[in-house]
Amino acid sequence: MSMQGKDPENFTIGQNDANGETDCVTDVGTPLIKADGVTYSYRNGEQVSRGVTDVSLSINRGEFVVILGRNGSGKSTLAKLLNGFLVPDEGIVTVRGIDTADDDKIFEVRSVVGMVFQNPDNQMVASVIESDVAFGPENLGVPREEIEERITDALETVGMEKYRKGSPNKLSGGQKQRIAIAAILAMRPEVVILDESTAMLDPKGRREIMDTVLKLKREKGMAVVLITHYMDEAIAADRIHIMNDGGIIASGSPAEVFGNEDAVRRAGLELPVAAKISLDLKKAGLDIGFALTDEELAEEICALK
Repeated sequence: MSMQGKDPENFTIGQNDANGETDCVTDVGTPLIKADGVTYSYRNGEQVSRGVTDVSLSINRGEFVVILGRNGSGKSTLAKLLNGFLVPDEGIVTVRGIDTADDDKIFEVRSVVGMVFQNPDNQMVASVIESDVAFGPENLGVPREEIEERITDALETVGMEKYRKGSPNKLSGGQKQRIAIAAILAMRPEVVILDESTAMLDPKGRREIMDTVLKLKREKGMAVVLITHYMDEAIAADRIHIMNDGGIIASGSPAEVFGNEDAVRRAGLELPVAAKISLDLKKAGLDIGFALTDEELAEEICALK
């Protein structure tokens, strides 16, 4: 089913076929991505280092999932396993039911799952922004008139439409990262994975990317997987997984995960500021509820008698 002539704000996310067409999604109850008992090791000669060990999780349609962990915890390895950049040594990863180890179907896998990396410069392929965003759809064989529509839609989604004729070399880090996201969106994936995509940005740039992430979920119904070590970025997640030494040691809602101080500490992470203060006040004997945001913390403090 072609997207041409449809309102880009109301398109139904589906899987691209070999002609760049998009199939309607019907399996709304099936996880888009499922990892079952996944283990992966890096090998350098006779040296073997474990990347992830016996990891199981699922990513459902429209979810915002955050994977937290310090450097070396295995979170970026897991990200690459979720879209077939890496293939498990043990276990299985499926994307819309397709085994990522099936070389004949890896194109389908990567049509469903788009990935944005830490350094946006590594994903730029053209000297003009609109050409960079068009690169993916062109390789999918999408008709030119529909590519124009996709460029406009993708750039408007990330708030960069006015820069379409410009050069990415003149953009800030946050703006470049938004262009990298737009280039993925133009291929109409069902899941976007951002692998440490805010790590090189200043606070303003990080806020821009987080605003974009929430917009993708809210307006496009996309599943978004954010790999990060910034705890505050996880507060708005539907689910959080904390990784340590290649395994998942805690999973749940933000309140459930950040309420588990032992797991957070074991992973070498810090609680969000509001969560830490509310827990410290509770330990000090105050009758205060758990807070994740500054607003929630202020409300809890004002409610004290």
